Amino acid sequence: MENAVQRETMAVAEAANVMATTGDVLAIGPQAINTLAHQPTHMNNVVEGPSESDEEFDEDNPEWTKWNCNQIRTKIRNFLGTKEMTQTAFLKLCNINSNSYYRFMNLKGPYGGCNNQTYEGAAIFFYRREKKEKKEKAKLKALKPKDRKRKATEEKEEKTKKLKTGDELLKKIHEVQVPEMDEEGNVPVYDDCDEIRNKINYFLGEKIVTKAAFLRALGDVNSNSLRSFMNLKRGAGSGAANVVYRTAYVFFEKKRILEGGKKTKKRLDNEAKQGRKGFPLRHDNGMRWVYVGKDESV
Repeated sequence: MENAVQRETMAVAEAANVMATTGDVLAIGPQAINTLAHQPTHMNNVVEGPSESDEEFDEDNPEWTKWNCNQIRTKIRNFLGTKEMTQTAFLKLCNINSNSYYRFMNLKGPYGGCNNQTYEGAAIFFYRREKKEKKEKAKLKALKPKDRKRKATEEKEEKTKKLKTGDELLKKIHEVQVPEMDEEGNVPVYDDCDEIRNKINYFLGEKIVTKAAFLRALGDVNSNSLRSFMNLKRGAGSGAANVVYRTAYVFFEKKRILEGGKKTKKRLDNEAKQGRKGFPLRHDNGMRWVYVGKDESV
């Protein structure tokens, strides 16, 4: 019980640190509140954000409903991919339980999950985030022309510096040779589809390369293929036939070799279990056909 409270408190504290500059409301459970009551004063000050007005949203047509369920799922994946906040902290902040979250993320369609608490909680989070960004832009616009130009120049230089570094990284990755690659350029894959999706989200979330540059690095893969792969239901083989799965695996394997990264325990277990051929490159949605024989006595 004590460990559960500590984990909840840590998640709340992390979310509080992230939201200290956003002005959003922090939704936390009663156990965490009791624990935080004994924390240093500065922590309490961080958690206590300005409360939202009861009239924040239109009762009949709340502003956050402008996004459908698929759009919210994409927003969640992209946001968590930036590593700005952990999934645990995000769920705590949005007052979403993990079971509801996983059910929602595995659904499909624009209306798949509209009654799930994840949809409303996440949509409100992104609405408030967007609202704050608009305020920031308005403040920037209100600056004197000279100050506004200076700030814009600084941001542009920082972005250019990042992209330049990213382009150099892509070139170095391209030059790496994968030991397991055969004469036809095929490589046994030892990361499942979910692992590759996580790696893509994290890499693009770092914003050191554009999505277009990443797709070119995969071999001029179509953006629709990437979108389709990333939006598939969770599952080890969900999307294995998609070209992104194989090419992204090779990309991240080269990146690991370039950076001198060690193979994880999960990776080594996959190698032992899958053998020299690796994971099968065919889609597996987890469903199975069951053939039932005809009862001749009927």
